Amino acid sequence: MSHLMTSVGLVDALTERIEQWVSQYNLQTTHQGVRKAPEVRQQYLPPKRRKEDQDVPDFPHVIVRYVGERVKDGINRAQIHIIAGTVCDDPQVGFRDVLNVLTRIRNEMLRQPVFGAYQLNVEGLSIDIPEEQYAPEWVGYITAEYMMPTVQSEGGIMYV
Repeated sequence: MSHLMTSVGLVDALTERIEQWVSQYNLQTTHQGVRKAPEVRQQYLPPKRRKEDQDVPDFPHVIVRYVGERVKDGINRAQIHIIAGTVCDDPQVGFRDVLNVLTRIRNEMLRQPVFGAYQLNVEGLSIDIPEEQYAPEWVGYITAEYMMPTVQSEGGIMYV
């Protein structure tokens, strides 16, 4: 699919790619005995509801979140967080699930650092798993910076 050369286009393109990358996972959910691939969402999860009232479990998931944008050295740079959430009662396994999902995504990002009008700034790529976790839910995130086209001046008279 063709995407606009904007931050929205970047989020849409990353969402499509990540859906493909994580589709093979079969992870535990918040529903006993139910396993599935992470659901990929943009910006936020839907409002939290009691587990009994959820049609689709909210764990596991991956969220593609636009954080900000700036122009530095004439290059437009967008910062993206890719947040993964998994669920597991065993702390020795729980962190592994979230780390495996994030590592898979990071490796695919590094394998294809340029797509469309977007280029990954490889130097700024990181994975973090906060020390404090609310077991049995495990969360970690990737911080990525993508470079993309800037708006070009059409000339004209500068206002003084």
